[in-house]
Amino acid sequence: MSNRSPFARAAFIVSLVIAVTGSLLALSPLPAGAHAIVDLQKSDAVVGQTSAMTLEIQHGCITGGGGTVKFVAQFGAAFGAVTAGTVPGWTSVVTAGTTTKTPSGPTVTWTTTGAAQPFSTPLVVPLTVRWPNRAGAYGIVVSQTCSNPADETVWGTPAQPATAGVPSPPLTPLATVCVLPARLTKASTRSKKTIQAIEHLCATVR
Repeated sequence: MSNRSPFARAAFIVSLVIAVTGSLLALSPLPAGAHAIVDLQKSDAVVGQTSAMTLEIQHGCITGGGGTVKFVAQFGAAFGAVTAGTVPGWTSVVTAGTTTKTPSGPTVTWTTTGAAQPFSTPLVVPLTVRWPNRAGAYGIVVSQTCSNPADETVWGTPAQPATAGVPSPPLTPLATVCVLPARLTKASTRSKKTIQAIEHLCATVR
């Protein structure tokens, strides 16, 4: 019987699904699947390489009930260049990361050019990302601004085991990507050894 901690086992399940399907599962107890979702388009995120992904905002902010008028994706300092694709009715601005005392990665800000995105209508935006040069699990913090009434939700809470007053999964889960070394992505069917290596690499968010 495995002696892994409950968190390690839970993290493995998520990272394994990411690795096998090429997409991210961000778990949440909210009934409408309320979270920011990363989809890697059936292609693994590979160390140092560039590939496509989509970011989906499933509905409006948690409280307030208003439609979405802006959202921001903040990538960590380990990420390379990020390019935003075109979405009708929205404009995007990419801000390069900084190398200051507290370095940060690229930031992408989307703003509606017309009416707010209705509360119950998902919004999917395409991105091209250069993945970090080191394998592991990386978070992408997403903040969402709504109107009528105004509200903001930040999807950025890492998963952890439940404790008193702290639910699991969290109400505002952090979207997470498992970045793999090329050697672990070559086989069409992954061996037990490869799965264990992926578990080790992606058990903790960097």
